[in-house]
Amino acid sequence: MDALDLDTPALYIDLDILGRNIARMQAQCRTWGVALRPHVKTHKIPEIAQMQLDAGAIGITVAKVGEAEVLPGDDVLVAYPLQKPKLPRLKELAKKRRVKVAVDSVQVARDLQGIETLAEIDVGVGRCGAQSPEQAVEIAQACSDFRGIFYWPSWLDEAGFRAACVKIDAVLAALARAGLDATIVSGGSTPGAAKTPLIPQTTEIRPGTYVFYDASSMAAKVCEEADCALRVLTTVVSTAVPGQCVIDAGSKTFSSDQTVGTGTFGHFVGRNWTMRKMNEEHGYVEIDEKPRVGEKVWVVPSHCCATVNLHDDIWYGRRGRVEGSWKVAARGKVR
Repeated sequence: MDALDLDTPALYIDLDILGRNIARMQAQCRTWGVALRPHVKTHKIPEIAQMQLDAGAIGITVAKVGEAEVLPGDDVLVAYPLQKPKLPRLKELAKKRRVKVAVDSVQVARDLQGIETLAEIDVGVGRCGAQSPEQAVEIAQACSDFRGIFYWPSWLDEAGFRAACVKIDAVLAALARAGLDATIVSGGSTPGAAKTPLIPQTTEIRPGTYVFYDASSMAAKVCEEADCALRVLTTVVSTAVPGQCVIDAGSKTFSSDQTVGTGTFGHFVGRNWTMRKMNEEHGYVEIDEKPRVGEKVWVVPSHCCATVNLHDDIWYGRRGRVEGSWKVAARGKVR
């Protein structure tokens, strides 16, 4: 079946690009001397997680316990401030798999008795994490099974990475003075992956978006269009308004996160079109040529992770052909 014959809107993964992305990141991690623990919230699909593990990933990263409950991996890191009501499910998970949790408060660390823990450090992003080496030591001392530290570099530039390295050095020194051994230094994100060598203390990284990449990755020059494994197939349903067409994909198909720095909701493959507005079922597209109603177009979404979470299943294949579909097993697993 030709992918263009899919009923729209539809998500489609090119298996050749997907496989190349997985292999390339794994090879880069070997070059950098770090382990790869991919964040599976990007795809939420068991089959893709298994591909990453088969390629050499040491385990998986999840944001929520619910993701871990439906995705494979014998070594799971919950990269989120876990609250006490989640502990029964976490401990049940830990009976069958090795589980670690990132924490940034003494209280949560105390609640996680018997669970491997990493103290989260804020390296300048301002989301979560200990704000000083002293606070990091307090958190680590409250852990019953302290294993190391965790940082999230997000979109930090090179200067931000160098500043983060200084902070991490200070934390590791403070932990050592307190007699605490940090054997794991977990960091990394897709936009920051290439800067991993700037923080040589890092032992593992947790990129997620790299399996698919997206329009924000392209805008940040992290990848090129040819690296984007995930595309949305959509149909032009109206050309009535001059200078505009409407496609059958809006905020129920695409993430409401705009492309970083550009204010659009996707990259139109082979076309100089821009989508700056969406309703639930309508995408308003600024056009430089008038398409025909019924014409199908490919779009690289601005944010692949949140786009995937809007869909029950995703088609896959090679070179524009459809070979099958996968269920998005961790869709909506927000608890």
